[in-house]
Amino acid sequence: MSTSIPPAGAGAGTAPPASARLILCLALFVAGLVSAQPAHAFAPIQQIASPGGIVAWLVEDHSVPIVTLEASFAGSGSAADPQGKEGLANLTAELLTEGAGPYDSASFQTRLDDRAISLGFSAGAERLHAALRTLSRDRAIAFEMLRFALTEPRFDAEPIERVRAQILAQVQRSRQDPRAIANRVWYSAAFPGHSYGRPGRGTATSIGRIQREDLLGFAAERIDRGGLIVSVVGDITAAELAGLLDQTFGRLASGAKADDPKPAIASGPGGIMVVPRAIPQSVVTFGQPGILRSDPDFIPAFVLNHIIGGGGFGARLMTEIREKRGLAYGANSSLVAFRLSGLWMGSVATQNGRVAQSIDLVRQIWREVRENGVTAEELADAKTYLIGSYPLRFDSSRAIAGALAQVQEDNLGIDYFDRRNALIERVSLDDLRRVARRLMDPEALVFVVVGQPSGLEPTRPVPDQPS
Repeated sequence: MSTSIPPAGAGAGTAPPASARLILCLALFVAGLVSAQPAHAFAPIQQIASPGGIVAWLVEDHSVPIVTLEASFAGSGSAADPQGKEGLANLTAELLTEGAGPYDSASFQTRLDDRAISLGFSAGAERLHAALRTLSRDRAIAFEMLRFALTEPRFDAEPIERVRAQILAQVQRSRQDPRAIANRVWYSAAFPGHSYGRPGRGTATSIGRIQREDLLGFAAERIDRGGLIVSVVGDITAAELAGLLDQTFGRLASGAKADDPKPAIASGPGGIMVVPRAIPQSVVTFGQPGILRSDPDFIPAFVLNHIIGGGGFGARLMTEIREKRGLAYGANSSLVAFRLSGLWMGSVATQNGRVAQSIDLVRQIWREVRENGVTAEELADAKTYLIGSYPLRFDSSRAIAGALAQVQEDNLGIDYFDRRNALIERVSLDDLRRVARRLMDPEALVFVVVGQPSGLEPTRPVPDQPS
């Protein structure tokens, strides 16, 4: 997802805490006084190409002696895990800083710590991400350590087993977490047989099958320059960065291309699945097919979601379920945009005796908005918030680098930051009616309830979950 919308599963619908809302109010007040300010508050973006052809977006900021880099590699996320070895991308990412080149795990970490260099990797569904942050005086060493991790990972026996044990403990904990259970069941039901429906972190069985040869093969075949995206923010010039780009990424294979996963469509009938758990409060995850980030209707859908469940206490879900009826502490919704499939997701947590009524209300809101749209006041409030709060997303070099990376991944164009607020401002009530009729289908909503809901009959079986 993008600078305007958090990444998949990042919770666009999460209500801002009270302190954040106070800051936002102040920001909106200031924005009203200084309406001529740009939509974002960072220096112009430079697109640079190294002599070796590595392209990066750079925002120079010499006010603080820090350099932040975000990089990602296409086709190297959990969707690329071989069948039966789910969790391979995640385990690979966790081990890339556990020894590389001439440095074993301890000496690698010591070299980073001695210079206060932060280097980490993570595996999303579709990309492997690298994050580097360093004092500018140590950037040559920091980029060298990144190169070692990418091109010469060691995968020594001790860190493999240590990190494997850590991940297994996480997997075991998630099997007891009601929210994790609900999400896992929902995705496995929505994407049967597809990588989006498999557990990205893996299972105890699949993680146990992963061998050192698998890790070496994944790193060599999946971490390449095909689909490489680089974003850099901080105390470095374009000329300085160009040389470091070639030194860091130039040795990666350029011709290797990851296999595309099969097209994924989250389809099928709506309904209710119940996973029995002896807990006093049920957790509900719900969702339906959504919209791709490249779809022309995405921005109107983004605004509509803010009104439905992304706008915290002012959103319809929160107003109807919590404020008017006191059924739940919170309810929210968000758009989730994978490369090949979009989703409209939401969640509620409530007492077991109130689950059925909460689900009825979610369907009712879906039906009302589909048939009648939203009000002019709701649209105006959504625009004010989404436009006025936008600069708050860029409060650190990490945040800016992450935003640059997301806009590149979504292929929105280097001028997106300047166009984004105008795109939201142009959204009309007619746009929202069209998008609501196109997307919002109460009969397609799939609910997964984890708990002991009373007065609620499941209408769909729970898919078998891998151990």
